[in-house]
Amino acid sequence: MWVVGTAAVAVTIAISVRWGRSLQRTSPEIFLGAAPLVGRNFRDGWDWRFGWGLIGAGGVAGLVIGGVWTDWWWRARLRWVVATSTAGATLFATALALTDGVDGIVYGVEHESEYLANLAITPPAASFVRHFVDDIDRYSVHVRGHPPGYTLVLKVFDAIGLGGTWPVAVLQIVAVGVTSAGVLVAVWAFAGPGWMRRTAPMLVVAPYALWMVSSADAVYSAVGACGVAACAMGQRSVRWSAVGWGLIGGTLLAALLFLTYGGAMFLLVPAVPLVAALVRRHVGAWRTVAAATVAATAVTLAFAAAGFWWFDGVAVTRREYWEGTAQFRPLGYFAIANLAAACIAVGPATLAGLPVTWRTRREWPWAALLVLGGVAALLAAHASQYTRAEVERIWLLFFPWIAIAGASLVRRDRRAGACLAVASQAACAIVLQAALVSKW
Repeated sequence: MWVVGTAAVAVTIAISVRWGRSLQRTSPEIFLGAAPLVGRNFRDGWDWRFGWGLIGAGGVAGLVIGGVWTDWWWRARLRWVVATSTAGATLFATALALTDGVDGIVYGVEHESEYLANLAITPPAASFVRHFVDDIDRYSVHVRGHPPGYTLVLKVFDAIGLGGTWPVAVLQIVAVGVTSAGVLVAVWAFAGPGWMRRTAPMLVVAPYALWMVSSADAVYSAVGACGVAACAMGQRSVRWSAVGWGLIGGTLLAALLFLTYGGAMFLLVPAVPLVAALVRRHVGAWRTVAAATVAATAVTLAFAAAGFWWFDGVAVTRREYWEGTAQFRPLGYFAIANLAAACIAVGPATLAGLPVTWRTRREWPWAALLVLGGVAALLAAHASQYTRAEVERIWLLFFPWIAIAGASLVRRDRRAGACLAVASQAACAIVLQAALVSKW
């Protein structure tokens, strides 16, 4: 089975590369450049280069692997495991970005297609939200492709004196670590400390780190991870504190809906384990879900009262999407290429861990459910036809939850295999960064 799965992934990636390169030559308007990934140069996004950031990323990876070999991840206190993974993920992703110097961090913030470039033309917040759907053609592609939430965040930053490139860049860097922390708390609450310890090193060196620092999707990933973590904390409680956790989780997950339309698919991540908890009649799960539903409804109605109805936003954004580059991107190719890009982003150890996680689901059922939620959310996004290409960025929301599967290879009694799994993830990330000049 492992051989068949590996062969299938290899064939999928090979087809997507060969077919994609052919499409780039005949139809340059598909804007890939590094098929199945997106390169900054849409003709050829590959450019092997050296930067000291690669050495820094290698150093972080070496420390993580050393921790696996010496059993540190199993012996350390849980709070230190979370703190180390948070700091490590932030340092690893930032070091990768610094391969291209400061430009590797700020390019995705300053580009004319991004959010920051729109602040000068957006009206005051109330008017911006109220007229967002009608005025959507005024804005750049990233604003047109998302709800108004992130632009509102940047307007708040600007209002409190944190306008400009670097506050936004720092927010995205911080979001990398917050995402890791949120996922680990959720894994602890659902699957227990054992699986959390195994997951921590995998989250530090995941290949999708390439697209975190320079993308607003890192912030969306952090909000989603914290929302799931809050719901996970609530479902394990037998007290009324579950209501408080549910209110926090529901507010964050609803906020995610107004940051990215992909937030609708992301709801499958917490939904899968929470439904299992409801079936098993966990008292905390019922209270958490009820409170989360109330909070999410309140956030949705608040935006509606301000003049933005979520479904109207979906409809107009979908229209904009199909009038843009998507019309030139053939379904047949991207049905394969999207999945190939996702396989590259989650890394070889994650892919190898997926069947192992499924086989051991009776031993670690809650870990398997979290992974299942991540896979289901990604496949739902793929089926929506709202994501042809650029999924290495757009699907950042889902990747950390699928990466939990890689933890099945990180076993204390098989340290050599565990080190090899972590090393394969880090090597994939570093080689990709050395070869790919990403658009973000």
